[in-house]
Amino acid sequence: MVPDSCIARPSRDNGCTRRKGNVMSTRTNAQQGQALILLVATFIGIFALVALAIDAGNAFSDRRKAQNAADAAALAAALAKIKSQDYTAAALTRAANNGYGENTAKSSVEVINPPGAGCNRADEPYAGNNEYIQVVIHSIVDTYFAPILGIDQLHNCVESIAHAKPPTTAPIAYGSAIASLNLHDCRSFWVHGTSDTVVTGSGVFVNSDCSTGAFQAFDQSGHGSLTAPNICVVGGATYGAGDVIPPPTTGCPAILYPPEYLWPSPSCLTEGTNNGTTLTPGNIPGSWLNGDKILQPGSYCISGDVSINSNDHITGTGVLLYFINGGIYINGDAEVNISAQTTGDYAGLLIYLSLMNSNNVVLNGNGNSAFTGTILAPASNIQVNGSGSAYGYHSQIIGYTVDLSGSAVANIYYNDNENYDITLPPSIEITR
Repeated sequence: MVPDSCIARPSRDNGCTRRKGNVMSTRTNAQQGQALILLVATFIGIFALVALAIDAGNAFSDRRKAQNAADAAALAAALAKIKSQDYTAAALTRAANNGYGENTAKSSVEVINPPGAGCNRADEPYAGNNEYIQVVIHSIVDTYFAPILGIDQLHNCVESIAHAKPPTTAPIAYGSAIASLNLHDCRSFWVHGTSDTVVTGSGVFVNSDCSTGAFQAFDQSGHGSLTAPNICVVGGATYGAGDVIPPPTTGCPAILYPPEYLWPSPSCLTEGTNNGTTLTPGNIPGSWLNGDKILQPGSYCISGDVSINSNDHITGTGVLLYFINGGIYINGDAEVNISAQTTGDYAGLLIYLSLMNSNNVVLNGNGNSAFTGTILAPASNIQVNGSGSAYGYHSQIIGYTVDLSGSAVANIYYNDNENYDITLPPSIEITR
C-alpha cells in the first residue's frame, strides 16, 4: 500500500518510488538521439549542395571562358581567310592563347570549314557554305567535391560560327539612276527651272533627312518636272501636283555618308599628249579639254578645271575622266559624246571626282550629246541641265547634292551593265 504522503508529495526523502519519472527520462534520451541523426543528415545534405554548387560553378565559368575563346578563334579564322592566310592555324593559336589547346588532356579544338556537326551533332544551317568557319571546343573540368557522388569530371562543349564575307561588287546607292548622298541639308535634291527630266530603268534616291521648313530634302519648284519609276526620300518632300511622278515616298532607309565602299583610286603613270586635235591618256591639264578633241581610249587624270564651251566638240570611246582637284563645266551649246571603258577595274566609270574633291559638276550639251557610264562625284554638287538629246545620259548620276535645272528635256537611262559597280569591303561577323 502506498503511503498517503507519497500521493500527496512524492520524493526520495519520504521513500516513495518514482516509476513514471524513469519512463519519461528514457523517452527523452531517445528523442535527443533521433534529433542528432537528423541534424547530421541535414549538415551532410547542405555540404553536398554547397559542394555541387562549387563544382557546377566551376563548370559554368569554364563554359563561359570556352565560349569566349571559341568566338575569338572563329573571328581570327575568318579574318585570316579573308586575307588568304592559314585560317586553321589562326584559330588554333587564338584558342591556345585563351587556354584551350588543340589536343590536350583537358581540351580539344576543332576548326571546321565549311561547318558540319557541332555540339548537338546535327548539321548546321551553314553546312556546305565555304564562307562560314566553325570552331568547336571540348573541355574537361575536374571536380573537387562531386567525387563523393562518383562524379570525377564535368564536360563542356561550345561552338562558334563566323562569316568571312569576301569583297563584293554592287551598284551604288541601291542602284538608283540619280542619287544625292548628303545626310541633312534641305534641297539636297532640287528640281527647278523649266527642264523636264525623265528617268528610265531605275529610280531616284535622296539621302537627306531634312523634313522641316519651307524647303525639305527633296524640293520641286517652278515649272521643272521629274518623272521616274520611283522616288525615295529619307526626309521630307515638297513638290507641285503633277510635276513629280510618282509622288515621292518619304521615310526611306538612309545610307552612311560616306558610304563604306572601296572607292575608285585611279592613277596615271604616264603623261598624256595633245597634238591639237587628239589627246592620249595620262596626266593632263584641264585646259586641254576644249575646242575639238578626240580622246583616245584610256584613263585621263585631270588637274584643274575643265570648261567645255559653246561649239566645242569632244568625243571619246572607252575613257575615264578622273578629276584630281578641279571641276567640270559643259556649256549647253557644246557637243559631247563620251563613253566609259567596258573592261578593267574601272569599267563603266565615266566621270569621277573623289571624296577629297568637292568642286562642281555642271552637265549640259546640245541635242547631239551622249554620255554613257557613271558620273560619280560623292562630295560635289552635280547640276544636270536638259539638253534635248534623245540619247541623253545612259548613266548613273551620284553626287553629294543634285540639281536638275535648265530649259530642255533631260533623258536619263539606267542600265547596270553600262555603269560602274562599287566594291563593298570584306567583313567578318559571328553568326552563331
